[in-house]
Amino acid sequence: MKTPALCTLCSCLMLSAALLAAGQSLDAEDDLEALRQVMGPILGVKLATKTEKTEAKDHTPPQQSDAWTFIAGGVNPTVRYSRYLNQPPEFTGSYPSLPNGDMGVGLDGGPFGNWYRGSAIRVILDGQDVFAARPATRCEAREGEYGHVRLVWELGQGRCLTLHFTVPEDGRAVFARLDLEPGAQPVGRVEVRLTCYPGGFGPAYGQPSHRWAKTAQGAGEVPRDFKPAAENAFPVVPIAGDDDYVLYGDRLCSSSCLGLLLRREEHASGQVNLSNYGVATSLIYPPDTRRVHLAFFASSLETGPAERAFLAGLDTERRTLQSIPFWP
Repeated sequence: MKTPALCTLCSCLMLSAALLAAGQSLDAEDDLEALRQVMGPILGVKLATKTEKTEAKDHTPPQQSDAWTFIAGGVNPTVRYSRYLNQPPEFTGSYPSLPNGDMGVGLDGGPFGNWYRGSAIRVILDGQDVFAARPATRCEAREGEYGHVRLVWELGQGRCLTLHFTVPEDGRAVFARLDLEPGAQPVGRVEVRLTCYPGGFGPAYGQPSHRWAKTAQGAGEVPRDFKPAAENAFPVVPIAGDDDYVLYGDRLCSSSCLGLLLRREEHASGQVNLSNYGVATSLIYPPDTRRVHLAFFASSLETGPAERAFLAGLDTERRTLQSIPFWP
């Protein structure tokens, strides 16, 4: 069994220290079972939960923010969910659950924060942003062999959307699944929108960037000296129906690589819209879609090694995305 596709730097340091103490060396092809023998058993995934809530004020609803941190292999990815509680009994007026792009469901924890802790994932059904309209009806978490978080939106007329997250014991990735129960009303368009900042948030503070993204069939980049204009728009990388991964990075950052894995049989198509700061990915699924699987990777390794490790581990991670358990 090969090393997982993307380890973060802190996880690699832990493993390296353990191997050195045992008189062994560590390289990109080390066997995971050998690492486990050196480190001893990993006793599942623990969860640390933090909730913050503000009271209603000046005709705005109460606001709640939850963070679930998966204590897993030293990596400790986090799922965050911030929203206004704009439904009865908390609030009876008219106000969006997510009034801006800085609120919603995001990822955090070391390099996973580059998937954007504010709002990395949005689901659009027939043009309507499910998360923006109302808060989740239920938010649940469970620890054990895997760490699980489940968010449920009950949308009326029998329609329900559930967003699952599962993190394995080594914390190498955040696996996600969307379950849609359409109810009586048919669904004509299913879209998942993702936001990431490969290389971090430096451009907001005047630091240069060189964003790039690639799939198995296409690539694009925004060099440092790129000047967007009407006749020179930011590049778009298409996602074909048989693509199953996207890699994102920044050539001016020593650690910047993010990875997204899809399942080919779900026939997502869409595009990656590059810029010199945020990168937006749109995934369009067939109207009869009832389940969507995604896997999010983030690395603190140098860009070259991180990219090579991700590509070398694709077959392993494809199998994991097929079989990993979600909410028990």
